Amino acid sequence: MGLKIDIGCGSKKKDGCIGIDYVQSPGVDYVLDVTRERFPFEDESVEYVYSSHFLEHIDTPYHLFKEIARVCCDHAKIEIWTPYGFSNSAFFYGHKAFLTEEIWLRFCYNDRDTFLDFLQGRWLLKEINYVVLPQVQQELEQQGFTLDFAIKYLKSVVFEFGVEIEFRRDLNIEPILPQKSYSHLRGGEHFPLPSFDMHVHDPATPQTFLYRVMMLLQRMLWKVRQWGQ
Repeated sequence: MGLKIDIGCGSKKKDGCIGIDYVQSPGVDYVLDVTRERFPFEDESVEYVYSSHFLEHIDTPYHLFKEIARVCCDHAKIEIWTPYGFSNSAFFYGHKAFLTEEIWLRFCYNDRDTFLDFLQGRWLLKEINYVVLPQVQQELEQQGFTLDFAIKYLKSVVFEFGVEIEFRRDLNIEPILPQKSYSHLRGGEHFPLPSFDMHVHDPATPQTFLYRVMMLLQRMLWKVRQWGQ
């Protein structure tokens, strides 16, 4: 049986996991900078990676994701939770990244070959779950908005969201479209949402070209910083 790790656990480490964080606190088993340092685990020794409200605090995930890929065994489960990029909580002081489903669709579906140098395998995006508080859903229904429409176009509908990913080392595995669901609290019952319309993410659009240029420049900046250390 493989290891289970909680990255950025703070004092709220997930049960059964090994805790990793920048600073020492109750529950932290290893103190290290996961954006630069090597994880203290053997290759392909981890079967479950969990992270909650940590990813939004770092500049780039490249080294972190590369280390996750190194230590994950084939079929390992990766579960990551962050504030939703269009929520008020996403803009809390100290947050450096504003994450939505778009970044995960890029990494795991549309542009997975572009990011292969640090993904180091196939990250199969199995499910995206949006946490929508019951009172918010009730207000939307009273105003005549469907939940799917509101998540796409309105602000502060989603409180937080999580992704479930399966890590695979076989590069020939085809990408899969994730299930979309919502729940009223993390760990609560999942209710289905309409599937993604991938025409929105057409790789031929000018917006996608600009996005790729921005990501390439960001990766180059990260590598320059690494060389300078």
